[in-house]
Amino acid sequence: MRLAEASVSSRHARLSWQRGHLLLEDLGSANGTYVDGQRIRLPTTIQVGQDVRLGSTGLPWDDEALRTFLRHGASDTVVALPSFGRYRCPKCAKLGILPPEFKQGELRCSSCGTELLFGKPPRKALSTALSLLGSLLMIGLAAGAVAFATTDAGRAILSGRGATVGGVAVPSIGDRIDPIDAGPPIGASRTAGAPSPEERSIRESGVAARVMLAIDASAPTTRNLAVQLAAASDGPFHVEQVAAIWMHVRAGFDYVNDPDGAEYFATASETISNGFAGDCDDFSITLAAMVTAIGGRARVVIMDGEAGGHAYTEVCIDDEAATVASRLRTYVRRHWNRALGRAPTLTQIHHRSDDACRVWLNLDWNVNYPGGPYGDERWAVAIRADGSTEAVAPATAP
Repeated sequence: MRLAEASVSSRHARLSWQRGHLLLEDLGSANGTYVDGQRIRLPTTIQVGQDVRLGSTGLPWDDEALRTFLRHGASDTVVALPSFGRYRCPKCAKLGILPPEFKQGELRCSSCGTELLFGKPPRKALSTALSLLGSLLMIGLAAGAVAFATTDAGRAILSGRGATVGGVAVPSIGDRIDPIDAGPPIGASRTAGAPSPEERSIRESGVAARVMLAIDASAPTTRNLAVQLAAASDGPFHVEQVAAIWMHVRAGFDYVNDPDGAEYFATASETISNGFAGDCDDFSITLAAMVTAIGGRARVVIMDGEAGGHAYTEVCIDDEAATVASRLRTYVRRHWNRALGRAPTLTQIHHRSDDACRVWLNLDWNVNYPGGPYGDERWAVAIRADGSTEAVAPATAP
């Protein structure tokens, strides 16, 4: 990653993934690398969003190249696709589907026939790609930085975003492909026009990146539980599966604060392993990850109201609101979890609507049924599983 700053050396620092931890290493820079104001001399484990400075320049957590690296680097396996068995060809940009059980190796693009290589690149190819990066902030390409370049021979290899290989610019296929709305690339703003101050703050502070990383839909703990719950109402993704997940998580959830003076975003698998314990953002992230794991679209909404800051989940049910309400009403009547108390009388659902989805269903911690009422909000910003953000109209309590 290139930083056009005089205080940054040509080879200043390296970020890498080591056993699931993010490691920062100074590469003998002239002006030093600092974490929380302290100069580091040895490789240091850091958290996403932490105060990191390269010379006098802050590490731009909001940079697209860094977001892609963070999104895919936490896995011990090089994952070619962020979205369950799919890929985007770097040559023709068409979406393709991997064969069942495919892990890594060579395939031809089903649209244009380009030979694609999925998995870890040969050491020689990796070294060549790194040497072409030039005067950059080096990012370790251990299991993670998922961007493709197409060589002269038509073969795709893993390399870092922003580089060129054989004179060909590297496009990213780190963009998550939603089932209906492909949307902007990872980390982009979906808001029409300039982002609001609140959205800029959530992006630039690293909150969006940390929420994105916590939505670990492909983690076995997250995926397995989501599938088990959804299987009780099998078939393509639908609102009854969402209701089953919400009731299970809500019935078992115990509220526990973050560490004093800190904001900790637990991954969904952590929250599940802790027996569903955490705060409102942990609850929201867990729901978003589980819904994403079974093919749904979800977003975590960060808001501010009279009672202070809060987070909740919205899930896309792309159907008419009256139909969604009717199906939820039937499901709640037949399958209500008695651990939640008396079954509610569900007369209407509360949701947002936009061009991408007719019903963004409210799944708040504070409501007593899926689609319960919103609270009063001064502002609200949604974060999707791909790290993209959008300002949404503040809700008002009924």
